[in-house]
Parts: sequence; structure tokens; C-alpha cells
Amino acid sequence: MNELIVSNISKYAKLLKDRKYIQSGYIAVKEEDGIVVTNAKADFSDIKEEDLAFVNDKNIETLEGNFRAAAVILFCAIKQDKEANAAAIVDSDAILKFSSKRKTLKPILDDMAQICGISIKCASKNVASEVVAAISGQRNACFLPDAGAVVTGRTLDEVCTATLVLDKACNAEILAEPKGGTTSMSTFNAILEHVVFKMKYSKTNQKSQKEAEGVKDDSKKQEEVRVSAVVTDEEKKIAQAIKDAGVRLLDENLVQGTWGNIGVKLDEKYMLATPSGIDYILLQPEQMAKVDMETLEWTGTNKATSEKGIHAILLKGDITATIHTHPFYGSILASMGKAMPVPEKYQDILGKEIPCAAPALPGTGKLVKNCAAAIGDAPACFMGHHGVIVKGKDLEDAFKVARALEDACKEYLGVKEEAPAEAPAEEAAPEETKEEA
Repeated sequence: MNELIVSNISKYAKLLKDRKYIQSGYIAVKEEDGIVVTNAKADFSDIKEEDLAFVNDKNIETLEGNFRAAAVILFCAIKQDKEANAAAIVDSDAILKFSSKRKTLKPILDDMAQICGISIKCASKNVASEVVAAISGQRNACFLPDAGAVVTGRTLDEVCTATLVLDKACNAEILAEPKGGTTSMSTFNAILEHVVFKMKYSKTNQKSQKEAEGVKDDSKKQEEVRVSAVVTDEEKKIAQAIKDAGVRLLDENLVQGTWGNIGVKLDEKYMLATPSGIDYILLQPEQMAKVDMETLEWTGTNKATSEKGIHAILLKGDITATIHTHPFYGSILASMGKAMPVPEKYQDILGKEIPCAAPALPGTGKLVKNCAAAIGDAPACFMGHHGVIVKGKDLEDAFKVARALEDACKEYLGVKEEAPAEAPAEEAAPEETKEEA
């Protein structure tokens, strides 16, 4: 069996298990005319070749029991989407709980619409034909009645990111209910965001990830060679600080993949900002974009974040750092679409209320205007259906706000147990054209 396939399945199986996104599920990847799938006895903590089976049209009927049912579902799920190279049956507590409701999860967060699809349907039965019917039509996932969900992706990395986002959306539906529930995006916006995601996925990230997983990439486009805008010693110092902050965002589960972005003011005219669609682990300091905060024109090796307008409009006065995040609990508040009264012990940092900006498509001028109008003098605001934006006198101050806000959201939602496991740092995410970067 291909050693790279064994290595990659082992890597992502451990990630999913460690983060409790998969407990008794299965993982599969496309291989020639079939799939390689974990068997029923596989130990996800340490997958070896003997834990995997090659399944195709010729031998699938010889399988038995639950393993056969899972293999058929994954085989058909991958086969029905010509772009899919991987799939998994996942069953985190929240996904499993929502699957028991046997209903459709509407698009409540931008990242859910982008990577998982315009909605998440529930198959009427846990059989391949019903799964294919539920997962089709601009969707990358569907629920299995009382059994979790099926998630597909172009890479195992994408499957992991989609699983994380799906788990977050399920938690949002469950945890927000006592506080008035979530609100859903318009169907048109959900379709637009998903299509843009599929068409404009980060070419840099996707190419490197496909190569790492041994997936054939037919892209022949020659990318333009640009010169770094990070030149002076001070710019290099700030760029390194932004790089370190991006990794910290991942470590503290405040972003997933390449979602989220950072801006730091250089002077009254320019800022350095994270580029579009590059994983924070892969991101190099010299790849930061230098942005004119008035014209939003940028220079550098990589395109500046599409949310540069939000950073530019907030980097005023003594505010020198802004961070846009997709935190677990903060995103749940963003899905609710309303301001949050701040629990008393966080009011010294956050004030008495965190406002919520009206929703708008990511990367648009309307979102910039909505955020600027909502945040006012507050240190942060929720971005409807989207995430969180925070500001600070420096990066450390902005992080202090971001961390306090996430803890305050958790307390407001009445969560007593431990926070969900951290996101895998290797996860991929989209190039933010009309999403984010």
C-alpha cells in the first residue's frame, strides 16, 4: 500500500481523535479506482497499514457488518463529487447530538457556508443512496440519523477543517438556544460564498497541501513573482510579531486554517497585514503585505487580506493592532446576531456590552462600514454570521481583548465544562476573495 497514504491517514486520524471529532467513525481517501479506508478495528491514535483496507467495486460486496455500510457510504460520497479526494464519518458529541434531531442545519456562519455547503441536510436513512442525495447540490457534508455526519473534501486537511467548522455550527445551535437561538444567512449569500470558496480556494495552500498528501494537482498556472515589501529592520520585527501572533491564534483556537487576519500600524499612512489564504504555519514574515490605509493599495509578495479595509478603518489614534478571529464561542455569538452583555468580571477589559455588526458579505465595503458603525469605542465587536474583530494599543493588548472576549462568551453561554479541543494547525482554508484572508 502507498506509504504516503498510510502516513497521511495516520496523521489526520490522530488529529480528529485527539480533538474528539471522531470517536467510532471512519476515514477514507481516493486511490485509483477505489478508496483506502480505515477498518472497524483501527486505533485512530496510531494507524498502521494493517488498519486500512482497499475497497472498490469488485470487492465491496465481500465486506460485512458496519464496516461494509461505512465503506459503501464513503465510497459513494467520494465518487459522487469529482473534486473529492477524501471523506470521513465524524461523530463529535455536538455533531452526534444534532444528528439525532434529524433536521437540516441552516447556514448560520460564513465559514460553514463556505466549506460545508449552503446547508447541512440529514439523510433519511444511513444508506449510501440517501447520503448521496443529501450531500449533493453545493454541499460537502450531511448528517447521518443518530450517527454523526459524513464530510468530504479535496484533501484530508480540508475534511479536518470542515469537520471543525461543522462541529462549531452544531454547538452554536445547541448552546444558543437558551439565549434566543441563532439566525440564518440568506440562501443567496450562502450559495455565493460556497461557490466562491470552491472556485477561489487558496492556490498556494491547496497546491502545497495536495503535494503533501500525494494528490495530483493539474494546475499549470505560473504565478507572478513579486518582491517583499518588508524591508526595514522595524518592518521585519513587526512582520515576525504578526507571524508569531498568527501561530498563537491557531494555538489558542481563535482561528481555523487561514481564516482570520491581523493588521499592525507602521505609521499614520501604512500598515502591515497578513496576506490572503496562507496557513499561519506556512506563512513567512517576508510575505506580509504593506497596505496604504487610505487607498488600500498594497505591495508585497502576496495579496493583502480582503479584510484590509476593516483593519485600516480601525487603526486610528492609539490603536496600533487589530485582530480578526473566528473563535469558537465568539462565533456562536456572531451567529446569534445581537449584542452581548459582558459578565461582570470581564468588564474592566471589555466594557459592559460587546456590540454586533450587521451581516454583510466578507471582504466587502458594506462589511467595513457595518463594523465601523457597530464597534464605536468598544474594544471589539461581533461580525454578524462571521466572527470577531478586536483592537488594541499593541498586539499583546489586542490578544488580551480577544482572550477575555472568548472567555466572556463562554460564560455568557453557560458553558461549564472544558473548552473544545484546539484546532489542528495544519488545517487549510480558503483564499479570501469575498470571504477572508
